[in-house]
Amino acid sequence: MVADLLSETGLSLDRLQSFCRVAEATGVTRAAKGDATKQSLYSRQIKELEEFFGVELIRRKGRGIVLTPAGHRLHNIAREQFAALNDFKAECRGHPVEIVIGAGDSIIQWLLLPQLAAIESKLPNAHHKFLNLTSAEIVHRLKDGLIDFGIVRKGEVTKPLNSAFLGRMVFSLFVPREMQERLKGNHFREFIETLPLATLEGEGGFRQELSAITRKNRIRLNVKLECSSFPLVARALAGGKLAGILPSIAAQDIRQFGMIEIPSKALHAFEREICLAWNPRQLRVRVALEKVRSVLIETIRL
Repeated sequence: MVADLLSETGLSLDRLQSFCRVAEATGVTRAAKGDATKQSLYSRQIKELEEFFGVELIRRKGRGIVLTPAGHRLHNIAREQFAALNDFKAECRGHPVEIVIGAGDSIIQWLLLPQLAAIESKLPNAHHKFLNLTSAEIVHRLKDGLIDFGIVRKGEVTKPLNSAFLGRMVFSLFVPREMQERLKGNHFREFIETLPLATLEGEGGFRQELSAITRKNRIRLNVKLECSSFPLVARALAGGKLAGILPSIAAQDIRQFGMIEIPSKALHAFEREICLAWNPRQLRVRVALEKVRSVLIETIRL
């Protein structure tokens, strides 16, 4: 079978590498970075691959290119095989294998980084890369094989991805110690209405849930500051003048600033199941990832 595949000219690792570079740069010119010689080489090599396989792999779109369905398939195959060969080379030479994990900023700062030493002790021959990505980006990159693992809400995981439950992310109200006095004798609703709050900006899931809760309970929040991430909200709370609703895992960071964590049944609506997600095809191609998957499931727990 291999002999038949290689009996014709037009297929080579060099040509496949050039095709991957062009696909990932979304353009021959961008992949060549202004080098006219490379630009000509890449165009010729892709044409040779198209002649070898007998299909169109790329189409021009504006100043760049888009992959055809066949191009997408070949890109996935080539990238996976290059990754497997790179893993094999690293293992043979005793070099670290690169592991790419996508997660939100909160998960990276309050879950992954605190467990990094434990992960590294169990995977001493791995080089880790944490990417701050939205849930949609994580799912897209997992399906395309651009990252190895993702940590997302359970409801975000769709076929062909697999997942393992890591725990429930719960939320609490965090207030400066001196503001806690206002809670005495007050219902949670009246208490939270009196607080100057920092919260997430935008129309994401958290803000939609917050709006739904406040409407249902007729709560009028006193929002003083909006930030793009929970870790930024936590930084704002460290000044001691604002309160905020944050994942409970933030407590490890902000208790040192005199913040008090106040759980409440009113915040149960924010709870979400968190899972580790992966593409089973990636694990079949890159055998080193199976051990990584087991270690991450064992070590990362909410």
